[in-house]
Amino acid sequence: MRTQRLRYGIIALLLFLAMLVIAIKVPHTSFVRGSLGDVLVVVFLYALALSVRDFDRPCLAAAVFLFACFIELCQYFRLAQTLGLRPNGVLWVVIGSTADWGDIACYLVGALVALIGDLVIVRK
Repeated sequence: MRTQRLRYGIIALLLFLAMLVIAIKVPHTSFVRGSLGDVLVVVFLYALALSVRDFDRPCLAAAVFLFACFIELCQYFRLAQTLGLRPNGVLWVVIGSTADWGDIACYLVGALVALIGDLVIVRK
């Protein structure tokens, strides 16, 4: 069990580093940053959760998807601006400031990639 958590921790760390590179090096208008980044963040959250505790895999994938949708809803209602968060601050970046309903599809793809990748590749 401990080895499995370490494996998910390493996966989460690698995904975090990939997202960091995307955030720093890739233009905002790029497909990689706009869509692939949204897919990766859901896979990252899935792996991060499994690095801490064991969860029912389908329930975790659904929970991470719903959490991402909630964050998108917060963006739609401009929560970061309403709370007066500092632009480009950590919470501003986490919550985001621009809602795009196409992101929901990316979150769904991310949840499916995480779940299928976990069941087929990681848990072998």
